[in-house]
Amino acid sequence: MKRILGVTVVAGCLAACTASKQLTIPANYPVFYKEGHRGTRGLMPENTIPAMKKGVEVGANCIEVDVYLTKDGKVLISHDPFVNVTHSLNADGSEIAKDEAKKYIWHQMNYEDIRKFDVGSKPYPAFPQQQKMKVGLPLMGDLIDSVEAYVTANNLPKPIYNIELKTSPKYDSLKYNAGPAEVVEAVLKDVKARNIGNRFYIQSFDVRPLQYVHKQYKDIVIGYLTAGKNIDSNLKSLGFLPHIYSPESSLANKAMADYCHSKKMKLVPWTVNDKEKMKSLIADGVDGIITDYPNLFAEIGR
Repeated sequence: MKRILGVTVVAGCLAACTASKQLTIPANYPVFYKEGHRGTRGLMPENTIPAMKKGVEVGANCIEVDVYLTKDGKVLISHDPFVNVTHSLNADGSEIAKDEAKKYIWHQMNYEDIRKFDVGSKPYPAFPQQQKMKVGLPLMGDLIDSVEAYVTANNLPKPIYNIELKTSPKYDSLKYNAGPAEVVEAVLKDVKARNIGNRFYIQSFDVRPLQYVHKQYKDIVIGYLTAGKNIDSNLKSLGFLPHIYSPESSLANKAMADYCHSKKMKLVPWTVNDKEKMKSLIADGVDGIITDYPNLFAEIGR
């Protein structure tokens, strides 16, 4: 595994971060985050209700979802801003041409039209173990309601919901999503309408919604996603210490884990689908792992 330290933090950033709110993870959060990426993308169609149910069934204590706002203001679960032709079909089962994908931008469509796409029947070469089924992209509220009913009926532990906000300045300009504050408020409205208490956290690569949550909602757990190598620059850009620091997995190592722990941050890298890599990261002291195959945690004894 590539050993990249990148943990030296300049005095200015330290001062800014020290001035941040005290980091406190709720007591009901897991000691180790076993996160199902997009539910359990390796086994079920991603970001669908069956994927979330399968994730908790095979041992995930945290399930990750991606969100956009539709034209009619609903919180949609999807990783991509428009239809992904790699694993999506029209409602009648017909193929969608690659050059037609951007005709179907979720933020520019009402949910009644979005829900008709079949995102689970088409074979997905990158994930050959995926169970195929006809299924659509859900609304976040419906997903939470379904998962909560499922875990209750099956006497399973109630999961944490890791909600990734798919915003960016680029997406603003292309009208792929609403602005950061609008997305945050819509998500929180839906979450607060469910009886899940504090069992959710907000994450993003975009610092703007995280800064908004940090300022407006002091008790909400924040996760900062990054592919940037320099933790100094990353934290300086964010402007405060997040509860959870989530780098691309090749950047995580013992030095980074020790640094995060010294600042009371959790280190939860993404996306790891190899058992030996999981074991190595756990030995380095990470606080969790995001994976497309949450069933692997049981196989490595976690």
